[in-house]
Amino acid sequence: MSEAPIPYPFAEPSRLDIDPRYAAIREQGIVRVQLPYGEPSWLITRVADAKIAYDFRRFGRRYGLTRAIPGMHNTEATKIPSLLLNMDPPEHTRIRQLAAGAFTPARIQEMEGWVQAFTDELLDEIEAHGPGADFISMFAHKLPVLVLAGILGIPKDKAFEFKKWIDVSSDSSTSPERKIEARETTLAFVRGLIAERRVKPTDDLLSVLIEARDEGDKLEEEELVSLAMALWHGGFKTTLWQLGTTVYTLMTHPDHWRDLKENPDNMHAALNELWRWIPSFKPGRAFGFWAKEDVIFSDGQVVKQGEHVLIEFGMVNRDPSVWPDPDKIDFHREKPLAHFSFTGGAHSCVGQHMARLQIRLAVETLARRFPNLALAVPAEDVQFDPDSFMRGILKMPLKW
Repeated sequence: MSEAPIPYPFAEPSRLDIDPRYAAIREQGIVRVQLPYGEPSWLITRVADAKIAYDFRRFGRRYGLTRAIPGMHNTEATKIPSLLLNMDPPEHTRIRQLAAGAFTPARIQEMEGWVQAFTDELLDEIEAHGPGADFISMFAHKLPVLVLAGILGIPKDKAFEFKKWIDVSSDSSTSPERKIEARETTLAFVRGLIAERRVKPTDDLLSVLIEARDEGDKLEEEELVSLAMALWHGGFKTTLWQLGTTVYTLMTHPDHWRDLKENPDNMHAALNELWRWIPSFKPGRAFGFWAKEDVIFSDGQVVKQGEHVLIEFGMVNRDPSVWPDPDKIDFHREKPLAHFSFTGGAHSCVGQHMARLQIRLAVETLARRFPNLALAVPAEDVQFDPDSFMRGILKMPLKW
């Protein structure tokens, strides 16, 4: 008889700490866990196992539309077939490639100038406010909105109103009725924007996607709407929280902040090491996959067809077999393996290059303009969000 699944998560996380029980779990290989809602799942904390689970030929998402999806709460409202998150190749590949065209390295490089302009503008406001300015509300909440509005062609004066409804729909403390209202409002906004672009096309991504729908027959109408929503959802909250935790980590590790300022040419490696080290998602919040066939994992454990796996990539990023001394931040690791903080496989973050650009420009500009930057309150007084799916910060006053 198989053992009963382990109740999961073990506990709610404290700031950026990782529960020490994960080290023991990793030694065991994959283990069966039971989240508060849904069927049992196999918990993955090793790099070798994550690579197996990210193979879309053997694991997928669509199977979950007919199952009780493991999660922290009832996930029935997320079972929307037209959502990119719920698709598998080849449908997923077809739609993703349309969006990916807007986020190629060449396109991102073209955007750098106006993203830098937004960065400077927001930091001007922080400087004018003076010490004690809240980085989260004055910068992290605003930059991704301005960038996404530019990419999707959302008028600047409407972008923050749209964001407000997105916040309501994604807040775990919002009532189901209020979430439905928020979702319908945002869908109506996107459909109205699509109608405007059909009459008056521009050079933004939304117009490109509409052309693919109307002339190229590459998108269904609901796929077009869902893709626009997915790009906003995926590009706003994740970048917001990563901006906050990246700066927080640098402020609470002053030796690394000094290293980064003294070695600006090492910025790429430094940021990747920070993103590897920072456990961005709270335990149990990452999306999982279902096995399309029986699959053997690294410890010999077989996941049977139809069973669910949950990749805790924040824990995968601390695998000592890949990163020596993984709990240590080291900006000078030799040839480090790519981390999993933007997930992996077919469902890796389509807008990750844009997120990386925003965070890089923010950190570079902070280092240049505010070399003496520090927290304006004790680290323990920085407020983390208890309701977000990521380890997000609510308020972080800075001084310089």
